[in-house]
Amino acid sequence: MTFQIDSGIDLAGQEVGAVNSADTVAKSDKVNRDDRKTVGEINHPDPRMTCRDVNVWYGDKHAIIDVNLDIGKNEVIAMIGPSGCGKSTFLRCLNRMNDTIDGCRVTGEMMMDGNNIYGKGMDVVLLRAQVGMVFQKPNPFPKSIFENVAYGPRIHGLAANKTDIEEIVVTSLQRAGLWDEVKDYLEEPGTGLSGGQQQRLCIARAIAVNPEVVLMDEPCSALDPIATAKIEELIDELREHYTIAIVTHSMQQAARVSQRTAYFHLGDLIEVGSTDQVFTNPKHQLTEDYITGRFG
Repeated sequence: MTFQIDSGIDLAGQEVGAVNSADTVAKSDKVNRDDRKTVGEINHPDPRMTCRDVNVWYGDKHAIIDVNLDIGKNEVIAMIGPSGCGKSTFLRCLNRMNDTIDGCRVTGEMMMDGNNIYGKGMDVVLLRAQVGMVFQKPNPFPKSIFENVAYGPRIHGLAANKTDIEEIVVTSLQRAGLWDEVKDYLEEPGTGLSGGQQQRLCIARAIAVNPEVVLMDEPCSALDPIATAKIEELIDELREHYTIAIVTHSMQQAARVSQRTAYFHLGDLIEVGSTDQVFTNPKHQLTEDYITGRFG
């Protein structure tokens, strides 16, 4: 999918002419920069997760401010915005990774399958199996390729015997698009793979425990264009089985892989809508300023 913005660059990465002014909201119709109330449709008709009045503090720093957002089933939602805007902080709220940060405090309601993931009695280990995460830098365990993928199912008791474990490993590597490349080297260390292969191994590891949601925090930022293209193809395929939320600094990538886009600015969720609408017809002036390169 290719969208054009008036900076003269299309979101597939090709130079283009300026988009016709009829394709964008008139300046006077846009929400002005000082109005930080979220514009667009925060609700999803078939949500996997619902987030209401979410606030995050790091000590005295208010990093996320009253964010409301649904994350739909079998969709890819991209979270974009300038550095320090809160998008990664919000992503980490979705599986309580912020619990590991001293001085971090989260308030609000984040629901999945009818349960508040910040409620009393929530099993955080189980939550992180249901909401897996792939980080910016590939981080395979110092184990074999096979054991990297088998580790999660073993500790969560998802396999009764060796045959079950082998089936999970093979299926996960196939879904991660890595099986054909490593099937003859399963006992080799995962750390010996290329960067792009390591990242796909980490994705296989995440999906091996059969999560509902997969979070990706700039998963391609350390990869070359060829490896990035493979990860993006994989994201599109995985959407059939999982809900995916991805943080990315690349607007081209957001346009290629996502169906919905959420734009963050200084802790506020400024705008959310279909990726097509956000990039070609933004409703908020801050969104337009960012996607046209005026700041960020």
